[in-house]
Amino acid sequence: MLIDLKEQEMIRLRRIITDQDQDEALEFVNGVLKPRLKEAERPSGLQRTFEAGGPPGQIGGPR
Repeated sequence: MLIDLKEQEMIRLRRIITDQDQDEALEFVNGVLKPRLKEAERPSGLQRTFEAGGPPGQIGGPR
């Protein structure tokens, strides 16, 4: 699995590594990497829908 990082994210990651900032590293993982990992784990073709008419959290419903 590959995760593309934007330029600003790369700069932030380099700063975290250089400074060995554990708190910032955890924020980066939770704020940047975790959402992308969740997205990558989702089977292709399935998207969450929150439209009226379907049950809450319905996945892959009609659009």
